[in-house]
Amino acid sequence: MSVEKRGTMLPVALARRSVLTGLPLLIMSTVTKPSLTYAQMRVAETTLDIFTQDVPTHRLDNRAVTLSNGRSFRIFRAIPKTAAPPAGFPILYLLDGNAIFDDLTVELLARAPGLIVIGLGYDTPRKFAMAERTLDYTPPRTGEGPQPDPLRPERRIGGAFEFLPLLTGDLRSLSEEGLVVDPSRRALGGHSFGGLMTLITLYRQPDAFSAYAPISPSLWWAMEPMERLERLADWNLKSSKRLFISLGDKEQRSNDKGPPPTGPATETMDLIRRLSSVPQLSVSSRVLEGHVHGATLLGALPHILDWARTA
Repeated sequence: MSVEKRGTMLPVALARRSVLTGLPLLIMSTVTKPSLTYAQMRVAETTLDIFTQDVPTHRLDNRAVTLSNGRSFRIFRAIPKTAAPPAGFPILYLLDGNAIFDDLTVELLARAPGLIVIGLGYDTPRKFAMAERTLDYTPPRTGEGPQPDPLRPERRIGGAFEFLPLLTGDLRSLSEEGLVVDPSRRALGGHSFGGLMTLITLYRQPDAFSAYAPISPSLWWAMEPMERLERLADWNLKSSKRLFISLGDKEQRSNDKGPPPTGPATETMDLIRRLSSVPQLSVSSRVLEGHVHGATLLGALPHILDWARTA
């Protein structure tokens, strides 16, 4: 594998499981929402303003990496400036790293001064690498491998099983180079398709991380494959896992018919109920008031940073 190191990429242009009538406590939030619509966000280019700021709590870097299979990624890192504790720093991995670090601020990092934050992204100036994330973060609908997207033949879908060993192998090793990490305090989070990949990792390789934070997972996109993976999950774990599931109460997709929803997605609420019944999982959740699907990426970020500090 090869690595291109850069200091920055230049811009172009709640606690333990709590259950109320069988459901973890849902706390409504009014976190500030991004000004861009989700459609605009998908094609927007990054500015990565955080790399131009004086960040008192963390030092930042990012680099492009090419793995032995020829795939290219970009790894963004926010590393605490304080000395590492004896066991090492807790570490939070977030998918769609370009978008995460484009939204990251000094104030957000100040919430987690002793937490390493890793953004796993792609070597692109855009917030989202749509073709790559569609392949890497989605389960195969049939069989075990990627297949053409029936709606967009130029793209492939269903590559999550191939991406998983990269996530827990080369990408993890490269992300943690030179860092003192507590291996028992690794958390993984992702939004939308990234939320699917977070759940897929939990179902297929649960001991790869100690905690999982799916944000608005796009369960609607692959209900049957995701339900099958959930049924096949082996909960004979080395240690219990913490889950933090967040979603908006207005998660209407642009191609949905009918009036806007008046509550959180039924599929995700049902998932919360089911996973809360697994003794090895400690599940908490947060419904973000007034948040549509795209807004939950930024809306959930401060809560995930707070949660990951103690994961």
